[in-house]
Amino acid sequence: MIRNLHHIPLAELTLSKLNVRRHGAKDIDSLAASINALGLIQPLLVRAKNDGFEIVAGQRRYLAMKKLNADGSPETDTVPCVVMDATDDAAAIESSLAENVARLPMDEVDQYEAFAALKKQGLGEADIAAHFAISEQVVKRRLAISNLHPDIRRFYRAGEIDAKTLHLLTLATKERQKAWLTLQRDPEQTPPPSWQLKAWLLGGAEISTKAARFDEALYQGAIASDLFGEERYFTDPDEFWRLQNAAIAQERERLLAAGWPEVHIVEPDRRFQVWEYDKAPKSKGGAVYIDVEPDGHVTVHKGLQPRKDVQRALRTARDGNDADALAERPEMSAPLANYVDLVRRSAVRLAVADAPKIALRLMLAHVIGGGRWWQVIVPEARRRHDDGPLRPATAIIGDAMAALPAQAMFADRRQEVIALLGLDAADTTIVRHDHDGARTAAVFARLLDMADKDVMRILAIVMAETLAAGTGLVDTLGVTLDVDIGQHWQPDDMFFALVKDREAVSAMLVEVIGETAAKSYLTQTGTRKKAIIRKALDGDGRTKVERWTPRYMVFPQVRYTSRPLTAERRPAA
Repeated sequence: MIRNLHHIPLAELTLSKLNVRRHGAKDIDSLAASINALGLIQPLLVRAKNDGFEIVAGQRRYLAMKKLNADGSPETDTVPCVVMDATDDAAAIESSLAENVARLPMDEVDQYEAFAALKKQGLGEADIAAHFAISEQVVKRRLAISNLHPDIRRFYRAGEIDAKTLHLLTLATKERQKAWLTLQRDPEQTPPPSWQLKAWLLGGAEISTKAARFDEALYQGAIASDLFGEERYFTDPDEFWRLQNAAIAQERERLLAAGWPEVHIVEPDRRFQVWEYDKAPKSKGGAVYIDVEPDGHVTVHKGLQPRKDVQRALRTARDGNDADALAERPEMSAPLANYVDLVRRSAVRLAVADAPKIALRLMLAHVIGGGRWWQVIVPEARRRHDDGPLRPATAIIGDAMAALPAQAMFADRRQEVIALLGLDAADTTIVRHDHDGARTAAVFARLLDMADKDVMRILAIVMAETLAAGTGLVDTLGVTLDVDIGQHWQPDDMFFALVKDREAVSAMLVEVIGETAAKSYLTQTGTRKKAIIRKALDGDGRTKVERWTPRYMVFPQVRYTSRPLTAERRPAA
């Protein structure tokens, strides 16, 4: 390949487009000073072209010599050169690159352009790697730069982005590269920093293919290869989680079939602290915890029991009672229980108001047995006076209750009775005790002049008005009167804001969209699951689900888990 050494005039030399290195003025000044002091130690590598020679390797030395020859000094008018075959483009590139690779660091884009030119000449990645004694992976990494938008390479060349950013951008699709360039060019915006860039490029999550619990062939989205980190990533998080959740659901079913009493899913937005659990065999209540991390990795912990449960069991064994049973976290929080109780009472109260015969018997039962707001005092056995009717726990719940149709309908019936009894139209309740009994006497006199049907009508409204919420009696009445809560209430923003139990929300999702579809969202957050339920109920992008009623609202009331429904025991009446 190499011919012989010649001293060639500077005027006959030109730069080759195949030369792989680009240089700034500071580089040339430094080398010119060195050559001026020590002379040109290494010859240029050139080949004949047209009426002169083009430089294959030695661009810096040539530019430095031209700088020194600016005054026309004969000492710098010629340059020692090695002349090579004029027809071998691949060899020329190899020679240039080999010389420069030996003197790294070298511009990665320069190397990419050189490797790309060699590849165009027919050399394979393995051949290029062998010629320069580098790994094939390095060649692949440089060639990956070919996928980058030219403007991204220009930003790198100009020093506006670093090598790490350049490497990460090789993961991006063409659309994502354009989105990044839009941010880079906009003076009022900033693209994600390098430590956030990978997640941004991959659609918000760095999900390695190593995290998959499913056959990769099932995945229909794109996969990005990180040649610099030697990882592969799913670029469609929704498709990944659909398949991953289905695989986790299958794993859960397999474990349950194997005899584990409980298999819990720890969603990605929760932290699983293994030190909060003690080892326990399957036979003694040990459960399985499937810990799902935000990056998709799954860890299965078998034979664990929460330490607080172990301690409770020890206390029960020691003391011979289960006084701590109600300490277990209930399904419903206090505000949710309050809201559910008031909604259910609202519907049942309206039904009682329209059923005088039931109301008569209910009132007699209260007179005999008492109730939360009924205090019939007998001389022989005085009873403690209670604190008043159950009220909304918060102003927001109060506003939600005021908007219920059953509330307005009952208010209309109550105003009719207030007018029938001749009471003050401004009164908001019928029942109101006075100290001297004057109101009782006036009401009694009015009742004596009424027909039985009107008295029964008043009795029903009064009994309904004094019906306590949050009692077992509400359940009994709901069943007896066949109350359909769906006629008076539909799942609303207040309900979904108050429902926070993850297990209960997951069960609700199954009720609404079906078990198969729900598996696709197994590890999604409660907020996301509730949003899917709302979309299904509204028909927003999904098949509309009609008249779904949560178990908390039906008669009799049903829970979603094996845990207590509320933190406190409910009174019977």
